[in-house]
Amino acid sequence: MTKHYPQKLAAILTFTLLSCGAPLLLSANALALENRKPEVATTEIAPLIAKLKSTNEKELDAAIKKLGKIGEPAIPALIQALGDKNLLVSRSAGEVLQKIGTPAIPALLQALKDSDVQIRRRAAGVLRGVIYFSLELGKLPEATGFAPALISLLKDSDAQVRSNAADALGNIGAEAKAAVPALIPLLKDSDADVRINAASALGKIGAEAKTAVPALILLLKDSNAEVRNNAANALGSIGAEAKTAVPALIPLLKDSDAEVRSNAANALRNIGAEAKAAVPKLIPLLKDSNADVRSSVAHALGSMGAEAKAAVPALIPLLKDSDANVRSSVAHALGSMGAEAKAAVPALIPLLKDSNGLVRSIAGYSLGDIGAEAKAVVPVLISLLKDSDANVRNNASFVLKTIALNIQDQAKTLSPAELDKVIRELEPALKILEDPKAKFSKEDIATVRLSIEALKAKRNAHLFNLIRQNKWVAAAIIYLIFFPSLWSAILRLRPLWILQINDALKSYDFKLPETWGGAPIRIRDLTFIRFFIYHPRVLDAWVSTHIETVREQFTTQETVEIRATYIPVSFELDDKKVTEIRCQELQSTFTKNRIRLLIWGEGGIGKTSIACQIADWAMEPDQNKRLTKHLMIPILMEEELKNVNEDKDSFLTAINGQLKSIADLPKPADEDLLKQLLQQRRLLVIVDHFSEMSEATQKAILPNSPDFPVNALVVTSRLDSSLGRGNKTTLHPLRIEGSELSDFMQKYLEKLGKIHLFGGSRFHYACGDLAKLLEGIENQGRSTTVLFAKLYADVLIANKTADNTSDDDSPKNIPDLMLSYLTEINRDVAEDKLSDNEVHEIAKMLAWECLKVTYRPTSIKIKDALTALSALNLQDAEARLKYLEEKLRILQRKGSSKDNISFVLDPVAEYLAGLHLVDIYGNDDSKWCDFIINGDFQTSLEAIKGFMLAVRDCYLAKVLDAKVTDYLPSEIATRYNISITVPAQTPQLVSP
Repeated sequence: MTKHYPQKLAAILTFTLLSCGAPLLLSANALALENRKPEVATTEIAPLIAKLKSTNEKELDAAIKKLGKIGEPAIPALIQALGDKNLLVSRSAGEVLQKIGTPAIPALLQALKDSDVQIRRRAAGVLRGVIYFSLELGKLPEATGFAPALISLLKDSDAQVRSNAADALGNIGAEAKAAVPALIPLLKDSDADVRINAASALGKIGAEAKTAVPALILLLKDSNAEVRNNAANALGSIGAEAKTAVPALIPLLKDSDAEVRSNAANALRNIGAEAKAAVPKLIPLLKDSNADVRSSVAHALGSMGAEAKAAVPALIPLLKDSDANVRSSVAHALGSMGAEAKAAVPALIPLLKDSNGLVRSIAGYSLGDIGAEAKAVVPVLISLLKDSDANVRNNASFVLKTIALNIQDQAKTLSPAELDKVIRELEPALKILEDPKAKFSKEDIATVRLSIEALKAKRNAHLFNLIRQNKWVAAAIIYLIFFPSLWSAILRLRPLWILQINDALKSYDFKLPETWGGAPIRIRDLTFIRFFIYHPRVLDAWVSTHIETVREQFTTQETVEIRATYIPVSFELDDKKVTEIRCQELQSTFTKNRIRLLIWGEGGIGKTSIACQIADWAMEPDQNKRLTKHLMIPILMEEELKNVNEDKDSFLTAINGQLKSIADLPKPADEDLLKQLLQQRRLLVIVDHFSEMSEATQKAILPNSPDFPVNALVVTSRLDSSLGRGNKTTLHPLRIEGSELSDFMQKYLEKLGKIHLFGGSRFHYACGDLAKLLEGIENQGRSTTVLFAKLYADVLIANKTADNTSDDDSPKNIPDLMLSYLTEINRDVAEDKLSDNEVHEIAKMLAWECLKVTYRPTSIKIKDALTALSALNLQDAEARLKYLEEKLRILQRKGSSKDNISFVLDPVAEYLAGLHLVDIYGNDDSKWCDFIINGDFQTSLEAIKGFMLAVRDCYLAKVLDAKVTDYLPSEIATRYNISITVPAQTPQLVSP
């Protein structure tokens, strides 16, 4: 970039002299010849010369233009005007002379001998400009006529004259070689401008100025940065003849001036391999803050070829330089080093897609220059054959051809596997090249085709020679091919046979004798079947075999059965509102390798219902309506894990137990098979009520652990913090508000086939009553949950079915709703029916037993439940327990031995427990104080929020003259930021 600096300097000085008239100089000769009028009166010239003094810009421009048209007749007067003391006149005269061009050269040469130093200065400057622009137009006459005159000026007493003369000689170039002896002394001139232009002139003369090398070397230590810069540039222009300057150029690589450093590097570049001693000093400059310096250094290293291979590690990072010139220079340098730069291939590959076309092209050529070592770039080059830029496409074609030829030359050194890989990569490239529409070079196409054929021939020769020379190799090849081919065929036709054969071969495992090392030998390994056992086709076949049984067993689970009537509600899916959750919304989540889906929200909001719906979608026979392309078996985990402290795989053991039960397996699944089913997402594990589980169980289920076995996990929780901060998808059911409440009720009643019971305005009155009933919940910042709406609808249906139309029987608050729900389901019992009051008492007692330890709904031992019921002095406590379990179905047994029992619906348990506490504590603040303190000691206040608010509701509804400012409701309100400014009151129903 900086090697043209002296030429640019001359142009800048000329433009300064010409002011704003430079563009017209490009047509100077033609203008002068065309408009020259010999008959013009000399009296017209003098007034125009006088006007050159004008400060009026318009008048001055007009005078310059007219004098330019007059041409040669005006030259004598203009030469005289060069010496005018008025700077404006002399400068304008010079401008006109340059417009006139080459016809003014003889007069200017004569002026160079003038005794007036001012005229000599101006004449030399104008002559420099005329020479420069005449060279640009290709109209410069033989330099031999005026070079001697300029050479003589090199000894002029005036520094500016010497400087201008040297600059003019430089513009002549190599034809001014006769000036070299006279220019050399000027390198020691006391005037810096003279030294600058003398060095510049020698550089432009080039190799013909080689005798100036010693003097230029001395100039490298000049105090003036521009002098050092031009000296370095001149040595570079002289080229290899200046190799003795290398030791002197090296210190300039540390010069404080960036342009000096850059030109020093350029000089070393032009000297070439002879400058290899500078490599260690050039390498640190690759980190220079100046982009031009980095670019010049890269070019310099590249000019030295393989001699600069030590620079490869330092060059590679610069392929990512922000400056495109640096990237292209570095790529070119690496290509110049050939195979020695093979380490740069991975870094060069991305440059084939660089935003800069020049960088892409140079990177391609460099990879071609690196040769066969760059074969890894073939796939990227294939994509570049389709680039929108024709230059890039042709460049990629050239590189492919070059690489193919280089690989062909080195084919003897490549293994059969390497040959296979290269052939596979080159064949798609040939197909693109052969496309007639692409219009690639026929030579490139033919070369790549012949190279591929040659490589194939070499590959075949490898194989035949190997078999012929080593017969045991043939047997080994047959062995290596036979078993994998056999298993592949079985995998396609009868995938489950793979598992059966694997199980059969287990019995043939044995150990070598201890004298031979005692190593275990597995026939399954020797036959390669282990690589096929857990192929996705095998796992899919296993799932398909059991899926019908799983569907039947899953729908009969009590948790699932009670939620069979599913009504979609609005959700937030990762903070994005979804009006109705559908399979399609979750399909993107279930394409991930690790599925972590958290369904969170308060109790009764429908978390378990949507989890059951997701399980249905996982088992859906129609692939278009399924969560994934493959079937999944849902595993519903509702119970606390056993032996968590003793068994580190307690979670895996529990999953296996559930799988055995739901798939009706004769024995638990093989541990390896189970892990593969989990890892390859053929089992969908649903952990229900995670936040209500014990701390020990929660610690055993750590989805973010690296060795966590489950890759498809759905968790329901009351807390959005469950599953930690790892990558997870969250699903949050939204509260039912406004018109959504009536829409939900209508859909629910329609699905049950009971909408006809609420004809006319009855349905709207019912929805209004429910809205009033739920006002208290909304005032507490809680959601209008799906469960409350369903329970209310069930109570209304029961009342209508029993022909009970009295409004007094309609529940007026949530605690009443829970009791009404128990009353209505007890009404349907036909034999050995218990009274409603007894059912209420038993249910409330058991509910408190399930919550009193953790304040969260959990399961309890049946023997503990019977012990608690004995306090009610019941005749047959066990029969009463079965009554709630089998006839009312509000309880369910849990555990592999079915020795635990819990409530089916958590919010029902929370409200019944709250009613029990109100019955025994009443308005005794001391007892309520103990209750509050125990709550504060629980692991998480948020996790027990549902129960605490349920107790508050029960207190306000059932304690006589209860107020929100009482101890219990106010303490709970404080903990959960509930406003207590509005006094509690029984909502007035809207039914007529």
